[in-house]
Formats: sequence, C-alpha cells, structure tokens
Amino acid sequence: MLMAFFMPLSIFMTNASLIMIAVNWVLEGRYREKLSRISGGWTILLFCSIYIVHLLWLVNTSNFAYAANDLRVKLPLLILPIVIGTSVPILSKRLNQILLVFVGGVFVSACIGVSARLFGFGDNFRDMAMFVSNIRLSLMSCLSIFIVMYFIAKGIFFKRWMNVLAVLVILLMLVFMSLIQSITGYVCLLVTLVAVLIAISVRSKRKLYSRLCLALAIIVPLAVAGLLAFCIHDFYKPTCENVQLEKTANGIPYDAVPSDGTIENGNVVCMNISRQELEQAWPKRSSIPLDSLDRRGQHIYYTLLRYMTSLGLTKDAEGVAKLSPDDIKNIESGETNYRFVRNGGLLNRIYVIIWEFDVYRKTGDCNGHSVTQRVEFLRYGLKLIGRNFFFGTGEGDVNDEYQSLYEEENTTLMQEYWHRAHNQFVTFFIAFGVFGFLICVFAWFYPALSGFRSRNYYFLIFFLIATISMFSDDTLETSTGAVFVAYFYSLLRWTTDEKQGINDGQ
Repeated sequence: MLMAFFMPLSIFMTNASLIMIAVNWVLEGRYREKLSRISGGWTILLFCSIYIVHLLWLVNTSNFAYAANDLRVKLPLLILPIVIGTSVPILSKRLNQILLVFVGGVFVSACIGVSARLFGFGDNFRDMAMFVSNIRLSLMSCLSIFIVMYFIAKGIFFKRWMNVLAVLVILLMLVFMSLIQSITGYVCLLVTLVAVLIAISVRSKRKLYSRLCLALAIIVPLAVAGLLAFCIHDFYKPTCENVQLEKTANGIPYDAVPSDGTIENGNVVCMNISRQELEQAWPKRSSIPLDSLDRRGQHIYYTLLRYMTSLGLTKDAEGVAKLSPDDIKNIESGETNYRFVRNGGLLNRIYVIIWEFDVYRKTGDCNGHSVTQRVEFLRYGLKLIGRNFFFGTGEGDVNDEYQSLYEEENTTLMQEYWHRAHNQFVTFFIAFGVFGFLICVFAWFYPALSGFRSRNYYFLIFFLIATISMFSDDTLETSTGAVFVAYFYSLLRWTTDEKQGINDGQ
C-alpha cells in the first residue's frame, strides 16, 4: 500500500517501500514454498529475463558507469516479480484496497499539482506533475480512471454517495490529464476505452447492452477523428487576408523578410513586419527589451511576431497599439498564440502538435518540439539498429552511440536535444540486437497473453496502457516507469485470483 500510494508522489518513498518489501521477503523465509511457486509459474522467470538480458549484454558494453546506473534503475523488474510472484496470493478484497490506495495517491498528486499552478508555481503545464514526469503521471491517471470505473460498474462502492464521489474523481482526473496536456495519456485512455467496449460487446449476454457498447466503440474513434479534422481545418483557416502590404500606416516600408511558410491560426508569420516600428512601439508597452528573452526563455521578438500573427495584426506600431494589456502580459509570459490562454489544455496541445508538424514539413526544424523530435529520434534509432542489427550496442552504450551518430550526421538538432529513441521496443533493439530484442518482446507479451481468457480486468487494462506507452516513450528507462510496470505487472499477473473479468454477464 505504501508503494501504491507514493508511486505518483515520491520516488524516495517508493524506493524505500521496495526495500521494505524485499527485506520482508528475505526475513519471512519459507524458501521451499516460494521456489515451488516459481517452478509452477515459470512465466515469472520469463518476465525477469528482460532484466537478465540487460546483464548478459554487459559483455559488449564499454560505458559501464551508464550501464550500472541503468541496471539500478531497472532493478524493480527483477525484484518485484520474484518477491510478489512467490508470495501468498492476494484476495480480491485486499487487491481492491491496494488499488483504491493507489487511486488516492494519484488523486492527491493531481490536486497538489493543480493547486500549485493556481498559486503561481511553475511556468508551464509540465510543472503540474510535481513529483514524477507528466507522462508517467498521465499513465497512472489513466489506470486510475479505469479502476474507479470498474469499482462503480461492479458495485464495490456500496453507498450512493460513494458512487457520486467516484464519478467526480473520474471527471477531475480527465480535467487534470487535459491540463498537463499528455497526448500519450489520452491515446492510452481512448485506445483502452475502445478495447474495453469491444470486449464487453463481444462477451455480454445482453443484446441491447452489447449493441450499445459496440456503437460506442465505433463512435469514440469517429468523434476523435472528427475533432482532429476540425482542429487541422481550423489551424489552416486564415483569420486575415494574408496580403503583403507595401508600407505601414506611418508610411514606413515593411521589411523584406523571406517567408518560411510558418503560420499561426492560418496567418503567415513572416509578413507585414516592420522591425523599426516594433523597436519604437514595444518599449512603450513593455519593460522587457525586444532583443531580450520572455519568461520562458524564448526570444521575445519572435514570441511577439507569432502572437500578433495569431490575432491577425500587422507587425508594426499600429499592431502593437491594438494589443490589450492582457496581450502584453501573455507575450511577456512566453505565450505565442492568444488561443493558448483562452482555450482548454487539450485543444492547445493538439494545436501545438499540428503546428510542430507544419513547421517540420516546411522547414525541417524540430528543435524544442516534443512530438516531431520523436520522429528524428526514431529515424536515427533505425540507423543504429541497421548498424548493430545482430548484437546491439551493448547495455550501457546506447546513449553514446546516439551522440556519436548525431555528430557524424551533422544533425540540425541542437545538442541539448540529442536524446534517445523514446520508443522502448526500438531501444531494446538498439541495445541488444535482434536476439535480445526478441527475448525482451517475448518476455513482455507471453506472460500476459498466455491464458488470455483467464486474465483479470485490472491486468488487461494495465498491460494495454503500458504497452501503448512503450511505443511513444522509453517507459522502462526511468525509476518511476520501471516501478510502475514491475509493480502492477507482478501484482495483477501472478498474485491475484482471476475472478475480475471484463464481463460476467452484467
């Protein structure tokens, strides 16, 4: 329960809980009984082979310092399956209590993050995930939502007010996920929701209920596709005429600025710009010099250009005069578009992603853009796979090989963005080659899919969320991610009874 509660709140307490669990397991004794559980459940050892592969591939590693730290971070992948998997099975009632404590920890973390943001702590949405990364917290929030949904559906909350409170928790979790703008979390949420609806539709004994779930399973992705289509159309729809004028209202010729085609709200950024008038007019509205940085560390001149473009204004003295006091504050704060202040978090995130791909397509630049950078990371990752196809780079050399390749290829990425694949399966392939990759993939999927029909609801939900996250992030490369995966994989796969099905005819 300590580990479940503090997982979204404190890495220190999570690791302390891990140590307590491991020490308790050693002092408890009964090793013959525990050994029999391993021999009867060989999938425990199979899952542990993910960690064992990391150990074996030390043979072709040169950076042992990095490898040692990586092995330390991933130690839960070895300890928790053995400790939890060989312990006395947990009954459904006790499991529900543990899961409820986990939901409570996630909820507390979300509330603290939102409160801190309301009181002015932090500069952006990522700061609301105060204790763990926003991606990891979004995965935990997603899992929490489905846990609470199951509690409601199965009548585990036996009083009406508890069900009402549970619904409010779900709604607040959804709002929080929107505020931290984690696309990974929302993709996990939507894909898992559709999978659950399809599963219920197939297995339900009630025809009306089955058809309703199937209809929802079709409507949800269509609605998402419709939203994306609307957002893309809205992004490219101009709010001004986009005509290059010759002179400002004061008779000064506009600068001849080569356009790279980038836009804000459909309006061209590099158009109708008078640097001379901006340098004269801006100091009258703001104390931040035009050649300085805004509060997010961006060049305020370019922030001003993008923000004024989003409003459809000409970038001159007349345009600056039309900016409201709130607009000035937004620009000083680093907002590049007025809609980022007025619209909700998720819509903002969708707009930014569309903008990132538009800029990447037109200019090839993806520096500082979290989504399109992943395209570059993956592209270089595939090159490393080709170079180290059979035996990989070794456990500790993945990062070094990435750095060398970036330098060799003269990448346009700034050195501060020379990161790894952000795809766990690609990282496996780079590090261990085709043989180690196949072992890791088999060890991940086989214990989950063997006896698939007998897997409980909680495990299937967790497994789907974790697997989806691995396609967009190195989920196991951080301490929180490794604990999250090892804890719930072990707890829900090997120590619980199998009574919690997706459908029992209800």
